[in-house]
Amino acid sequence: MFPLGARWMYERLRELQPAGMGGFDSHAGYTAYGLLKYGICLITAGLAGLGMSGNGLAVLPAAVLTFYLTEIHFLFLFPLLVDGAPRPLLASLKATYKIGPWRCLVTVIPIAFYMLAGLLRKKNRLTNWYVGCLAIIIWYKHEIRNRL
Repeated sequence: MFPLGARWMYERLRELQPAGMGGFDSHAGYTAYGLLKYGICLITAGLAGLGMSGNGLAVLPAAVLTFYLTEIHFLFLFPLLVDGAPRPLLASLKATYKIGPWRCLVTVIPIAFYMLAGLLRKKNRLTNWYVGCLAIIIWYKHEIRNRL
């Protein structure tokens, strides 16, 4: 799943800016990085939910917000992996703080809800997902890649 998504990102980045792109590295550890990224996000969301467990309806919003507060730190991890960044985790963290965590969060939340809403459709459930991923790739290209 993660290697397929990474290849899709590679192809989109190549379409947006083909100059200087090497071949796709199928051995970049996409699955390990994906499991690490989403594992950390889910653990922090779960801990937030547990911390709010006595507050009824506040549990879900707290868990979702915590998930995305964590996720923004890995926002550009996969595009950086595709581009062959030497320390993609550190580079993603630096990118988040260069752009600003608050700006990242308020940009990502609507994209994420759009992506997730598409999964509720009867047909073409992944269309919104691809559009959201493309939005992140374009953002990466303008904010990070063009400045490397």
